[in-house]
Amino acid sequence: MRYLKYWTPPILYMALIFAVSSMEQPLLPMPKFQWLSIDKLYHFIEYSILSVLLTIAFVNAPPKWLPTNWIWVTAALISILYGASDELHQNFVPGRHATPSDLISDAIGAIAGVVGVYLYYRKQNKI
Repeated sequence: MRYLKYWTPPILYMALIFAVSSMEQPLLPMPKFQWLSIDKLYHFIEYSILSVLLTIAFVNAPPKWLPTNWIWVTAALISILYGASDELHQNFVPGRHATPSDLISDAIGAIAGVVGVYLYYRKQNKI
């Protein structure tokens, strides 16, 4: 039951990412700035959330095969790899495309989410 409590949110969130990425038109507005598209911020936030959910799941209901000191790296890697697979998936959706800068935004967001959870747990003396 503990695994279900902690692993359901990241799995459902991954399904949501896939569903939104399958749409031709994104649901969010995409204004452009001269040097940066707000799309990069969306990618950052999207994968920060994913990595936070995964990290919380790994901390509270870790798989038996995963050493404790690898929880943080594993959560970041899974988030980044899911971002890469999502970018690949978007290449097959009409009207969507993948860019290296999207993947970089995904990766930075994923790492930021993991670091945020790590700092929170460290401050709470839970690690």
